[in-house]
Amino acid sequence: MTAIGIFFKGSGDERRLKGKSMKKAVSFCVLAALALAGCAGDLGLTENHKVLSTSTTDAAQAAALISAYRTSRGLSPVTVDSRLNEAAEYQARVVAAAGKLSHGSFSSRMDKFGIAGYAAENLSAGSSSVDGAVTRWKASPGHNDNLLMPQARRIGLARADAKGGYGRYWALVLGQ
Repeated sequence: MTAIGIFFKGSGDERRLKGKSMKKAVSFCVLAALALAGCAGDLGLTENHKVLSTSTTDAAQAAALISAYRTSRGLSPVTVDSRLNEAAEYQARVVAAAGKLSHGSFSSRMDKFGIAGYAAENLSAGSSSVDGAVTRWKASPGHNDNLLMPQARRIGLARADAKGGYGRYWALVLGQ
């Protein structure tokens, strides 16, 4: 399983850097880029398995499960969003074909699907049902933080079945 933290576009926190501050910032960016190379993008994933099918039909069940969990903790429920479903289906297919979990270029993918504001993604592999995937995400601190993201109002969920690897792959995208 893998989770990606909260992404926020347009925070407005812009600062001008000069001299040593600029060098430190550039060094930090280079080191961060190297550290994130494993999440460098969908292009970095090699297609190793044939994807047999993809589906978003479990999204309503996921929304019900996640809404019940969120409301029991004083948070708003979530509803299914077709754009978030498309983004989730895209990533489920990519990771199923690769046979490994990766968020790739999450912010670029959110832009591609027209998703702005707070967004988060949970991935999982091997669970046979949406209930199993959600249960795993609840048990993982990073995934659980995404499920309980206060800004979340909508979700998209998809599964992809592959011949090989873990068989079934899940992608959940939460957004404002």
